[in-house]
Amino acid sequence: MNGFSQTGRAAAMVSAIVLCVHPAHAKRMPPDITPYVVQSDDSLYTLADRYMESPDDWRLLRDLNYVANPRRLQVNSRLAMPTARLRQVSLTARVEAVRGSVEKSTAPGVPFIPVGAGALLQEGDEVRTGRDAFVSMTLPDGSHVVLPSSSRIRIARLRKTLLTGAVERRFDLKQGEVTTDVTPLRNPRDSFRVTSPSVVAGVRGTRFRVNYLAQQDATTVEVLAGKIGVDSSPDGSATPQPLPGDAETVVVAGYGNVTLTGATAGAPVPLLGAPDIVEPDRLQRFAQVEFDLTPVDGASAYRTEIAADAGFLDLLRDQRSTGRHVAFDDIPDGNYFVRVSATDRQGIDGLPQVFTFIRRVDTTNPSAAPTESGGYAFRWHVDSASPGARYRFVLSTHADLSAPLVDLLDVAGGAMSVAHLAPGTYYWSIGVDVFENGRVVSVPGEIHSFNQTR
Repeated sequence: MNGFSQTGRAAAMVSAIVLCVHPAHAKRMPPDITPYVVQSDDSLYTLADRYMESPDDWRLLRDLNYVANPRRLQVNSRLAMPTARLRQVSLTARVEAVRGSVEKSTAPGVPFIPVGAGALLQEGDEVRTGRDAFVSMTLPDGSHVVLPSSSRIRIARLRKTLLTGAVERRFDLKQGEVTTDVTPLRNPRDSFRVTSPSVVAGVRGTRFRVNYLAQQDATTVEVLAGKIGVDSSPDGSATPQPLPGDAETVVVAGYGNVTLTGATAGAPVPLLGAPDIVEPDRLQRFAQVEFDLTPVDGASAYRTEIAADAGFLDLLRDQRSTGRHVAFDDIPDGNYFVRVSATDRQGIDGLPQVFTFIRRVDTTNPSAAPTESGGYAFRWHVDSASPGARYRFVLSTHADLSAPLVDLLDVAGGAMSVAHLAPGTYYWSIGVDVFENGRVVSVPGEIHSFNQTR
């Protein structure tokens, strides 16, 4: 009987294999390898020139793969390519929309300069928004990044690896909030991360918000679609794997969390439901655009945003309030979208709800005065900027203008009079019909009243 047991033979074979690996080669083995299948016209020289950081990296490929002849490679064989040495190219983000004061700096210590729509941003740029200012940007894959008022972000990584096509995107949130709508990542090596002083959030295609609360030194995350991985990061320098499954905490759609800087990532909590708007289809015709929100249980505040587009890439206003009545000044005439949400006691914004509304300011500025004949003369401003506008005069003895005594369309000249009125209280209004985008928009006027005493 042989003196070697099966276990002994296996141990001897393992020892022999280990001894065949030269210590120098073991030290040079990079920790992250990208496999490559050799094509018919490949050599180590062409591969290094095409895919590596330096043409001289053919020597690294030779030593790593034990290649005897760098000019002759076996077709369909596999080579180990050191990932850290693969050539990358810089990508750019395009600014889609800008409102208010938006500036960028290209490097630490470099003065900030204004940014306009159409500008290109690249890795290393830092972007900041002033009060009541907003900026949205689009990445080459169609992902969107929106920076609301009083926020600051740095594009830490925005590059593509030539060999694999993998795209690396990382945004460092320094102040305020960032909202992202990430196109699903198709390449397993793609990554999209948002870091703050408190967390690193890694995603593979989702819609989420990250808000750094400087006063609390904490970061909130809210997921609106898909899921993200959240890792605590005391200094914002951690680089976890982008897959949510590898993260400290996984947050799915409809949930959020809050993480204090230096603490473990917070547990997910359900997002509050969205409030409704009372009379959401009411025409906004007065000096201020106003909304009344319905209450939400557990809410400590409410958030109301106005945008010119349904994706909220072209933001106009973003207001937080503890009350449920919100008002906005200086909103020009137009068709808009309003997004409302409730904020819980931890500062986590809830699920949003979007409504449309029409803004048409009543510019008629009407007036009425008694005449010597016992009637009244009415005057109003005719807007020269709306040459196709049609004015409607209504006079009634009822406060809601029902059963009108006079109801005239296409009143021209901005003036008319009514004679022989019996004593009593009268109500009247000047409305405007404007033809826009293939339809008529009716702007009802404010209802005024007067007393006829004789």
